[in-house]
Amino acid sequence: MKPLIRIVPLFLSIGLLVGCAGEIVSTGSTPSATDDSADRSFHDTMDRLNEQMALDAANAAAQQQFNDAMAAAQQTENQHNDEFNQNGLH
Repeated sequence: MKPLIRIVPLFLSIGLLVGCAGEIVSTGSTPSATDDSADRSFHDTMDRLNEQMALDAANAAAQQQFNDAMAAAQQTENQHNDEFNQNGLH
């Protein structure tokens, strides 16, 4: 779980940088058709990156829920085994 906690801020930082990058406006000369195409391509790439990051975050959350459920099941089984062994029922 600790590696996941260290990775989440990285993803959030990248998402923030990507979101801010879309707000940067060039103050150069009048954009040409090539600039528009490159800009559109850049934004399409950023949109795909944002979508992938959202999917990765959702998958990480689902994986963490699964891990928590498995740990709870294991703890319950361990408690049952301890009770079984204490009662001398083996």
